[in-house]
Amino acid sequence: MNKDLFIKKVMNYADIGDKHVAERGIQIVFSLLSHRLTKEEQSDVAAQLPTDLKRIWNNRVWAANYFRLSGKRLKYRHKIELMSLVENEIMRENLPLHAESLTKAVFHVLKEQISAGESDEVAKMLPCEVREFYKAA
Repeated sequence: MNKDLFIKKVMNYADIGDKHVAERGIQIVFSLLSHRLTKEEQSDVAAQLPTDLKRIWNNRVWAANYFRLSGKRLKYRHKIELMSLVENEIMRENLPLHAESLTKAVFHVLKEQISAGESDEVAKMLPCEVREFYKAA
């Protein structure tokens, strides 16, 4: 699956009408998810993505800025914390998106893109509530 098809699927699952808005939403969720994984696991997921999606997955600007501004690593432990982080970015950029439906759609399409074994590895690294949300997506 290429980047355009990935975006289109997320748009369909989350009922998003604008491709650029959907792509920015994907970047937000990818950033928050990849930052929660080990470097090795980040690389393993990236290895299963096409080049144009790798660029979005490997975009660490948001997480790097968070670390630089706050001086601490981003560690969400509960689903509500993840949704709050996604919602904050959506509001900051004034995007017409719903945090939970966006995150669920991105997780769902990502799981379609990567192998079942890799998806299981991602799930294992997530806190319990987030893991259950990821698996259910």
